[in-house]
Order: sequence, then C-alpha cells, then structure tokens
Amino acid sequence: MMMQTLAILGAAYRELNARKLFWLAIALSGAVVALFASLGINEQGVTFLTWTFDSPVFNSRLVPRETFYKLLFVNVGLEWWIGLLSTLLALVTTAGIIPDLVSAGSVDMMLAKPISRTRLFLTKVGTGLLFTALQVSVFAVATIVAIGVRGGVWEWSLLVAVPLSVLFYSYLYCVCALVGVLTRSTVASLIVTLLFWAAVFAVHSAESISTFGRVGTELELQKLEERVAALEKSVPEGASADEDDDAAELERLRERRVAVADAAGKWNEAHWWFYTSMTVLPKTAETLSLAERWLVEAAALPRPDEDEPVRGPRRAFVSREVRRGDFNRALEDEERSRSVWWIVGTSLLFEAAVLGLATRIFVRRDY
Repeated sequence: MMMQTLAILGAAYRELNARKLFWLAIALSGAVVALFASLGINEQGVTFLTWTFDSPVFNSRLVPRETFYKLLFVNVGLEWWIGLLSTLLALVTTAGIIPDLVSAGSVDMMLAKPISRTRLFLTKVGTGLLFTALQVSVFAVATIVAIGVRGGVWEWSLLVAVPLSVLFYSYLYCVCALVGVLTRSTVASLIVTLLFWAAVFAVHSAESISTFGRVGTELELQKLEERVAALEKSVPEGASADEDDDAAELERLRERRVAVADAAGKWNEAHWWFYTSMTVLPKTAETLSLAERWLVEAAALPRPDEDEPVRGPRRAFVSREVRRGDFNRALEDEERSRSVWWIVGTSLLFEAAVLGLATRIFVRRDY
C-alpha cells in the first residue's frame, strides 16, 4: 500500500512541476529572498545595498543583528508573503485537486488501483499540502543562506516556519477539500475557502479589538481604584464636594469608576463570545505568530517611552491615564498565555472534523 501512496505523491509532484503558478511562486519567493539579502543593520540604522538609513530605534546598538533578521523574516516573509500572497497562489494552484479526483473518468481510474478510498482521499489531500511544503522549504533555506552570506548570521531556527506554514495552509485546505467533494467544482472550492478565510480573519480581528478594550478598561479601572484609595485617606469623612476640591475630585473619580467598571463588563462579555468563536475555528494568524513567539525574545526589542500615553489606533481603546508600557506588557502577557494546545490543538480538531466528514462523503458516494 505504501508504494501506491508514494506513487500518487510522486505523480502530484510532477503535476506541480508542470504548473506555471508553482514556478511563479518559487520565482516570487526568490524576489523576497533577494530583498532580505539587500537589507542589513549597523550602528547607524538600517542598510539597503550600499545605502544607510539612520534610525534611532533599529540599529545594531539597540537591536541584535540576529533579532533584526528574525523580525524581518517573521513580519515580511512569513506574515505577508507566506501568510497571504503565497497562500493565495497555493489555493489557486491546488483547489482543483479534489474536484479533478471526483470528476467522471478520473475517479474510476483511481478507484481501480489497489488502495482504499480513505487512503486515496487523504493522500490526495496530502498532495495539496505538498505545494506549500515545497515552497516554504525552498524559501526558508534560501533566506537562511542569504542572511548568512549577507549578514554573517546563520539562523537555522527559521526552519520552524516550514511546519507552521504547512499547518496554517492545512486549516484552509481541509475546507477546500470538503467543498470539492460536495460540489466537484474548482471555482466553488476556491471561492468558499476564501470566504471562510475572510470569516476567520474577521473573527480574529473582532477578538483582537475586544482584547484591546478589555485590557484597556481593566488597566484604567486599576488606576482609578488606586487614585480613589489614595484620596479616601486624605479627604475627611463627610467633607462636601462643594467646599473641598479633593472631595469633589473623589466624587468625580467614584463616578468614573462606576462607568469604567460597566464598560469593562461589556468588553469582557464581548471578548468571551469572540474568544469562544475562535476556539472552535482554526487559528490561522495565531499559528503563524508562534514563529515570532519562539524566535524573537521580547527583551531584545527596543522599547518606546513606556511612561507615555498609548498612541496609534489602540489609543481609541485606552484612556490617557494608562501608560504605554503597562498596556503593551498586558497585551504580551495575554498573547503568551494562549497555549500551543489552544492554538494548534483546537485547530487540528477542527481540521480532523472537516476532513473526517469529507472522507466519509468520498467513501460512501457512488461514482
């Protein structure tokens, strides 16, 4: 049986080689690798080929060279190239594998071989993952070599991106396989998978926003509790707010505390719903983000002024009383509190359920 499985995988590899999109993806990966090879870091800032761009944040005095390249690989190579553009190319290339399998004529020939339907179907799904596995492997090794030659840093730990990227793609491809079995249509498989991916992204974005709101209000409530406790010690009991400025401030803070506590409760409720929804769905972005968690030490990154108020889009979820450092640390603690089991384990349970359903349909259907 193993020989038949290897023969199917070998045929899939030859089929991938014959597809132009496979070589287009490899060529684009080479372009991204060339970008990495052209970038560097020195004591003044970031370098591009022979030019140096001064930076007070990213320079070799503040950021270790290996950390710079790891961040570059994770945020550009893994998040944008592998996590978006390359995945789109992979879906377009492999979406037709299952519909082609169950099409009239093709499936009859495959079922005539001495291999069970379950093994045949799962082997075909495995060939769909072959595209990403080959591409990411070539990309990761080429990046390691380029960074090693250009920057003198050989980071073989970047190979962790290969299994994570294959896992990430498998979450999407199981849906593609199920729709392919149900509809026998490549176009339908691709469209439904893209819509599913968009839905997962929407839930992830909503959960992130609710996390900002929950963490921000909890920190603000903590600050208010501290200020109220300090004023209660200095304001005489029974002091009138009309006659005592501290008493007036204490009354204002108590009212603010009630409002913030109410807002925190609403953010916690919203976060619970979105977090629960994420638990039963595959964690696409979180799976790829494990690479940064494992590769980049947070202590090696430059820290902005932690006593400043929160800036940027997150400012909408945080009052000026909350310091940037406290908010960022709380978010980092939240992210790292999510175990690998929750990120990968629950995602694989979803994938197993979808593939189990697709396999059952394939095995029981008459062709």
